[in-house]
Parts: sequence; structure tokens; C-alpha cells
Amino acid sequence: MSRTRDDETGRAPTSAPSALPDKNPFEEALAGLVAQIRTGALPHGTRLPPERDLSEQLGISRTTMRAVIRALQQVGYVRTQRGRAGGSFVIWEPTTDTDRHDRLSKQMKDRLRDMLTYRSVLEPGAAALAAEAELSEEQCDELRERLAAASSAGPAFRLADAELHGCIAQLSGCHALIDSIANVQLILNETLLQVVPVMGPALDHSHEQHAEIVDAILTGDAERAQHVMRDHVGATAELVRSFLS
Repeated sequence: MSRTRDDETGRAPTSAPSALPDKNPFEEALAGLVAQIRTGALPHGTRLPPERDLSEQLGISRTTMRAVIRALQQVGYVRTQRGRAGGSFVIWEPTTDTDRHDRLSKQMKDRLRDMLTYRSVLEPGAAALAAEAELSEEQCDELRERLAAASSAGPAFRLADAELHGCIAQLSGCHALIDSIANVQLILNETLLQVVPVMGPALDHSHEQHAEIVDAILTGDAERAQHVMRDHVGATAELVRSFLS
């Protein structure tokens, strides 16, 4: 067995609170700016503050700020031009919005929001149960294989991500959870690409959290597995909801 457990209690050693991850500044900053643009706080034509000033306002590094601006460009919310009159300008308008999320009906948007809330309840519990289970070497190996597949940045990431989450659900040993999470993943896979594109920094953060979750499960640390999974699904929900606002 690959688990490390306390000899007297049979339970996994609890990680120090400082070892638990914080929310990702890229996702928080991106979600905040998208929300401001979509609600009209930053209307069409607005010139964003200089990169240095904006990074200070948001409390993030300039490197992260540049990544946020690139992501906003990628999804058609801002345009950046060089020169003395250059800068990053808001180009999104509600009346001409043809972005990914507008391919969804109101009913589908509501369903997606509901699934994100449902997921926030299901998946942290499944991760904790998986960490508490007595896993075989074969199960541990399969989990590692799913993690490796989901750590790629290729076009198959969405499917590999769903398969990793499905594997964790399977390890929980609860058939109701397995079926429910499979249904949630199906709905997310049908809609996520229409709402939020795969973005480098968010993908890197996802990979880091996946590795944390798998490590917690393999070492039998249910508290950490639940905590990191809650942060993980919460980060996705925060991004998606900002684009649906």
C-alpha cells in the first residue's frame, strides 16, 4: 500500500494549515474585471489603468496582470494597442456580444449555475471519502495515471480532467456520488468550452490543485483532499459565473 498512516489511530497525519493552498490571484483578478466589464462599471471604450497601477489596485504581480490582460484579449473583452496613445481598451458591448456564453440559452445558463453549486457539495465530499478508503495498489496506480493524463495542456484536457474527477468519485465507493458526479461532468463538458476558453494560468493552477488532491488521497489526508477540492471547484465556478453575469 502507498498510504502513510499514524500507527496508533490508523488515520492519516493532518497537514499543517499553512500547507493548504490559497485562491489563485489570476482567477480572482480575471473574474473581477470580467464582472466589472459585463455590469457596465467598465463600459465600452474605457481605457484600463496602466499595468503597474492596475496590478497594485488588484494586489497582484505585474506578471499575473499581463496574463489577465492576455486572457481578456483572448475572450474579446479588451484590445491593446501600442504607441503614445496606446493602452488596453474595453471593446465588449452587451448589444453586440457574440462571445461563447451567448451561445447558451437562459435555461442552460441557469442549469450550469445550478450544476456548479451542486458540484461544490459533491466533489469535496467524494475526495474526502476517497482519502479515507483503503485503496489497492491498482487503484492508486490508476489515480496516478489519470493525474498524468490531466496534466497535459493539449486539446484532450477537458476529457482527461473529467476522467480524473470520475476516478476520484469511483474511489469514494459511494455509487450515488459516482452517478451524480458523472452527470455533473457531462453537463460541464457540454457547456464549459462555450463559456470559458482554456487559459494558460488557470490551467496551470488546475494542474497544481489536481496534484495536491491526488497526493492527499494517496496519503490518506481526507481534510486536505476536501479542502483543496473545494478550492478547485470553487475557482472554476468563480470564472464561469463572472462570464455569465
